[in-house]
Amino acid sequence: MNPSSALGAEIHSVRFRVLATLLVFMAVGLFVSGAFTHAAQLKTLNDYVNTELQVPSKNLDALAQRGRPNSGGAGYTSLEELFTTYLRGGSPGGYESVMTLVRGGNIILPIEQQRTNLGSREVIQRVWDWRVAGQTVLRDTQIDGRQVRLAITSVSLEGRPDQGLLVVSNEIGVQRAEIIQSMWIYGLASLATLALAGVVGYLVTGRLLSPIRRLREATQSTTFEDLTKRVEVPASTDDVAQLAMNFNHMLERLESGFENQGRFVHDASHELRTPMTIIRGYLELLRAGDPADVDQTRVLLLDELDRMQELVDDLLILARSGRPDFISPDWIETDDFLVGVMNRVKVLGERRWQLDATPGGLFRADRRRLTQAVEQLAANAVKHTSEADRISVGAAWAENDDGDTPPGARPGLAKNLEIWVADTGTGIPAEDHERIFERFGKGRNSAGTEGSGLGLSIVKAIAEAHGGRVRLESEEGQGSRFVLIIPSGGGDSSGEESTGEADSAADDVVHLQVRGPSSGTEILTQAGGTP
Repeated sequence: MNPSSALGAEIHSVRFRVLATLLVFMAVGLFVSGAFTHAAQLKTLNDYVNTELQVPSKNLDALAQRGRPNSGGAGYTSLEELFTTYLRGGSPGGYESVMTLVRGGNIILPIEQQRTNLGSREVIQRVWDWRVAGQTVLRDTQIDGRQVRLAITSVSLEGRPDQGLLVVSNEIGVQRAEIIQSMWIYGLASLATLALAGVVGYLVTGRLLSPIRRLREATQSTTFEDLTKRVEVPASTDDVAQLAMNFNHMLERLESGFENQGRFVHDASHELRTPMTIIRGYLELLRAGDPADVDQTRVLLLDELDRMQELVDDLLILARSGRPDFISPDWIETDDFLVGVMNRVKVLGERRWQLDATPGGLFRADRRRLTQAVEQLAANAVKHTSEADRISVGAAWAENDDGDTPPGARPGLAKNLEIWVADTGTGIPAEDHERIFERFGKGRNSAGTEGSGLGLSIVKAIAEAHGGRVRLESEEGQGSRFVLIIPSGGGDSSGEESTGEADSAADDVVHLQVRGPSSGTEILTQAGGTP
């Protein structure tokens, strides 16, 4: 990437825009606060100067009211005497200067040196022009190149024709310049603050937004062929960290989906190749002129197509098992479910079918999918048993392994529903217990049995979709017991077997009698028969 494009990318980045927005708001805030502050200072200065300029005239008026000192309060005989007495009391300090005038007489100034030269002819002419009899006039003017505010007060003595002026000046321009200088200092300090804030903000936002940068890099490097890229999640709980975690979870779901899709394509292409080859072989060897051969080939082809259809259906179930809508849970009455399942599976083969236990209560699951799983376990049991063997179906409540109440459970209950299918058939070797749940995985004792090897994978997928699992208890030559462990989302805390409507419904199918706890072994016997 060349420098210009890199700069353009940086300018359009979230980091730059966030930082620029913050700095703009900060600059506006500093400007507004500085402007208001210095405007307030200028107004305060203006009010203060006006107030201070009024003080000398008030003092002079008070002095005239008291009369001459050491004379018993006798009045002043002339303005010159009044002004002289007043100026002996001390001249104004700071930025102020004072001058007294008598029309047609002398200009009387303090002995001390003052900041402003008020005795020039030009100033004297101005103040006589600006005076207003009986009032104090405030005027701004330039004296020796400096801005000065004058307070011009007309002075006269009662019964005397003399007219005089008390002129007090204040170099307000110098004080304003000091405030303006402080404004420039404030401006420079604000610029330095903005610069420092920009540098610190750039570093901090870079650290805070680094997951977004890594997220952008991850999206750039994520392809259909490689979904293993993950964003490093910072050790925090803010929104940016949550975004990184959500993105990683999304990639995990996408990766799982693509894996399922790839596995489906691989499995379908691998498993469908054999029946398609068989169909092609039959068609190539078909003698169209031989009706018997056509009928025989037709039967064989239909059988292969049925097998292909069954295989495709199983693959589609496994492919959909990871989707959120794979199951649609609802509340199910346990005993009614078991009786319904028994009605369906007993026709799978001539076996000694038994309903072990009906624990009663409700649980939350997808009836159709769960029925499919139990039917698959029953069909698997039929394949590995003979007519003399027993196949039993039952259920029981069990405490959760972690002791936590499942979502939606009734208060105070932490139950799993264990649904089992047990048989007294050939059993499964220990080394095959894990492999038979893999796709197309078959045990060593499955030789000669029909099936694609997807049945137990489907059972496992259905259990996991419910948040449960499958447990296998089996020994070679001793039979097998498959247990579906389903979080109930409710249940019956009593754990008692029901003897009501579910048992009455069961009488229509097979007459059973409860003999003990739901252990999955010898629990029920047929009425009038043997276990």
